Amino acid sequence: MPTVILPRIGGYQIDLAALLGIAHRYDPDRCKVGGCCCSSYEVSIGRAELERITGMMPHACRYAPHLRRGGRLANPFDDDGPRNWLLETDEDGRCLFAYTNADGETRCAIHSAALDLGLEPYHVKPRACALWPLALSEDRPPVLSIQNDCFDFPCNTRRRGRARALDPGIAELIERNFGKPFLDKLHRLITG
Repeated sequence: MPTVILPRIGGYQIDLAALLGIAHRYDPDRCKVGGCCCSSYEVSIGRAELERITGMMPHACRYAPHLRRGGRLANPFDDDGPRNWLLETDEDGRCLFAYTNADGETRCAIHSAALDLGLEPYHVKPRACALWPLALSEDRPPVLSIQNDCFDFPCNTRRRGRARALDPGIAELIERNFGKPFLDKLHRLITG
């Protein structure tokens, strides 16, 4: 099988076919009837993410009171070797930062707390969560693509035919995570 050469933007290889092949509609109401990403992944974080999340803990407890045990904050991190941690999950496999709001929607306490504080949630949450359903490989250079199982979730659908532009939901995720100049370069790659 021939090697596929992927285009690059900065330090990333871009899987254009995967990015053009997905439509994403963030809708927490859909988590009630389908799979929920907050209950499906083991989220690995590095030191910088750990420190950001730890700083958000007192605010996140307002949404996820189980993060406070007695008068102290719970430890939602599991050691995963040198300089790596995993976000803890409950007995149902749901991230400890996930909570159910009054409408029965699954939400992220870190995301909600960031909004309350006027912070951009995508700069505070773990990178894997901020990117989802997008994914970065561990290759060097990393490949920007989509999660292998993302179509198992009701907020993602396969696009029919040959798309000539990114789905608006995917474009928004890319802009929030990588910035407008990156998104502009990606649009130029697509349009040739």
